[in-house]
Amino acid sequence: MILKHLKFLSVIALTTVALPLSAQDWTPGDNVSLRMAASQPVHAIYPISVGFKEIIEREVPGISIALTATQGGLENARLLSVGEVELANGNSLAAYSLRYGKFAADGEDPQEQLVALFPSYTWEIGTMVPADSDIQTFRDLVGKRIAMGPIGSGAEATASQTLTAMGLADDDFENVQRSAVDQMFGALSSGMADAVIWGTAHPTGRISEQAATRGLRFVPFAEADMEMVTQAYPYFHAGFLRDDLYEGQEGNALWTGGATHFWATTSLPDDLAYAMVKAVWENKEELVIRHVSQEFLNEELVRMQAVLMDFHPGAQRYFVEIGILEAL
Repeated sequence: MILKHLKFLSVIALTTVALPLSAQDWTPGDNVSLRMAASQPVHAIYPISVGFKEIIEREVPGISIALTATQGGLENARLLSVGEVELANGNSLAAYSLRYGKFAADGEDPQEQLVALFPSYTWEIGTMVPADSDIQTFRDLVGKRIAMGPIGSGAEATASQTLTAMGLADDDFENVQRSAVDQMFGALSSGMADAVIWGTAHPTGRISEQAATRGLRFVPFAEADMEMVTQAYPYFHAGFLRDDLYEGQEGNALWTGGATHFWATTSLPDDLAYAMVKAVWENKEELVIRHVSQEFLNEELVRMQAVLMDFHPGAQRYFVEIGILEAL
């Protein structure tokens, strides 16, 4: 049997012959080891990626996927674009930016090999303050201390781009902390930060814990501000928190909306991509036990992903066959 690993096709014999992945033909049953940049376990996409991996490894014989914890977002897209991994999850901000050499990758060469593979969920990122805070609107935070996710994460990039679109910069605040999620909420709890700007697929455990133990209030963006955000960045939309996600939540705060999906490159053999996507789509109900957001994994998410970036040819073929996408 042929053993395929990462970027090379290795024929085990007295000598080893290597060919680039783009030259490989995949045959069902071949042993293939793939690496996925999988984000942090605190993010909803990580347990979903575990389910994604388990379905594929069960339904597509010979395939194994190794998950690597990363900061997510931009880091994942960059690892994928340079061939350090064959698969990645991450938000559409990162993939779109690198694919087209715009926004977060302004001035960089477009990475035309980056393609969409499989949808996952939409999310909302916005502002949380202690329940007893005087802050009523986001612009009340000008001159205050804010905290957001670590540099390289999609959450940080989203928060920063949201502020930029609103005409705000770090200098408009007393302090801007960029750190891991636990440190960020720790700063909020200790009074070292006046607000946190963060989010993922909802509900998420870290926000639930903070809301239950410390108390949170969810501060909306003004509609005029959100209009500036969505006009500036094609991968964002106006997102609203669903009812009753968190203890103490009142109303449906208007936050920056986006999406997180799975991505690949055109180096992944077409038939392999087809088999992987078919396996997960036909068993997607299993992903619900990984995160409740997967209850909303539907045809519309496929079409949403297709608007931003081309699908991998193998994934495109499958989604055309089942009538979700139209043939190119």
